[in-house]
Parts: sequence; C-alpha cells; structure tokens
Amino acid sequence: MSEQEVVSGLRWNNNGSVLIITLISYEYLLLLDKEVNYVWKRPWSLMSCLYLVVRYFGLFLALLCGFWGGLLYIHETVSVSMLSI
Repeated sequence: MSEQEVVSGLRWNNNGSVLIITLISYEYLLLLDKEVNYVWKRPWSLMSCLYLVVRYFGLFLALLCGFWGGLLYIHETVSVSMLSI
C-alpha cells in the first residue's frame, strides 16, 4: 500500500466520521425542543429516566466510536512509517 493510498484512506475515514457526528448532532438539535416539552417539563418517572439514559448513552457511544474509530484511528502502515522517520 503506497503512502498516498494510506493518506487518502485516512482522509476518507476522518471525513466520514465528521459527517456522521454532524448528522447525529443535527438530529439531536432538531428534536431538542420536543424533548424539553415532553420529557424535561414533566414529572420524573421511570420512563423519563430510561428515555434519557437510552438517548444520551446512545449519543455518547456514537461520538466515542466516531472519534475513537475515525478521527483518532491511525492505520498500522502509517504508524510504522511515522516511527521510521
């Protein structure tokens, strides 16, 4: 695998991660007003707590995977070539 192919692959990986994080964040912002009205302003219940845990734990996992698997991912070839410089 050439150096140019590795750099191109990393660029695609990073761009895809940024795209996914942006779309997920946009979806959360679109529904935030409904969430405030239907969840945050109501009395707390087990279902409210479960909804918030599922919703925000999912967001946390998506962001973690986006950063860890995409933006912070360095291909083995790149890391080996960086060490040999």
